[in-house]
Amino acid sequence: AGVCEEKKKLLFFCTGSDRSPIKGLGSMTFVISRNGPDSDRLPTAHTCFNHLLLPEYRDVDKLRKCLMTAINNAEGFGLM
Repeated sequence: AGVCEEKKKLLFFCTGSDRSPIKGLGSMTFVISRNGPDSDRLPTAHTCFNHLLLPEYRDVDKLRKCLMTAINNAEGFGLM
């Protein structure tokens, strides 16, 4: 997937919509919080609050791998 498609998936994962607000992304409050120590848990999000929760992964490669797994499997009732 291209960078634009990945950005849309991340936006959907964090907000529940792959579209920007009418007033633009600058009008949106977006929060990223720590969610515990490094682990194999995937990132989670509170879509009603535009809040992304990330464990403190040991390196950027693990962060990217876990985040991509989460955003690519964000629909339905569980990972496949």
